[in-house]
Amino acid sequence: MMKDAIQSLSEGNKIAFMLIAVVLLNITYPFSETGTFAALLFVGLYLAVTGSAIYLVSSNRRLLIASVFLAVTIAVTGGITITSDFTAALWIQLGWNASLFLQLLLIISLLVIFIIQSETVSREVIFAAIIIYFLLAAIFSLMYVVIESLAPGAFVSSSGAEITWQRMTYFSLVTISTLGYGDIVPVAPAAQSLSALEASVGTLYIAILIGRFVSLYQHETS
Repeated sequence: MMKDAIQSLSEGNKIAFMLIAVVLLNITYPFSETGTFAALLFVGLYLAVTGSAIYLVSSNRRLLIASVFLAVTIAVTGGITITSDFTAALWIQLGWNASLFLQLLLIISLLVIFIIQSETVSREVIFAAIIIYFLLAAIFSLMYVVIESLAPGAFVSSSGAEITWQRMTYFSLVTISTLGYGDIVPVAPAAQSLSALEASVGTLYIAILIGRFVSLYQHETS
């Protein structure tokens, strides 16, 4: 069944649709800090990513059911968390992060297998590689949010700004690209270890991806 789902990824514009949703999400997430309404609009945009995830696995009944369940969980727990201005019970907030984590993990797993099984460097393969990069940053940001929730003060902002999930998303993107601006600093051991791991993953991902593309290109021209 998984094989059928992987093979169907290149059909239509499944991966292209997800790429558009992911790019828009990464462009607009800072604006979700401007108020509850903006944050809810952002959740709506994230549901577009969720919709693209459902579309991605639509050919596999089991994955489709799992993806729909995660989408509903994300919508409910995310809506409660945001409308309560993040004062909802901790288990609801952690449930939101857990459902987001599982959905991202599912998407990344499918796209990684898709790239590995591809025999040529197609448009879909390139799109899949870009999506994986952004989603890796997203999955690390979720783990940062959990660390900060369980141990407030695990991250410190040099400007004194509050450490929100938007700040964690920004920190994750800066870390995975190894820019290291230093405006947000991980001070707790778990935060430091995870940050170092993400920087390593970001560097290794690029190196491994280039190697895979070269291999596919050589296979295509041979």
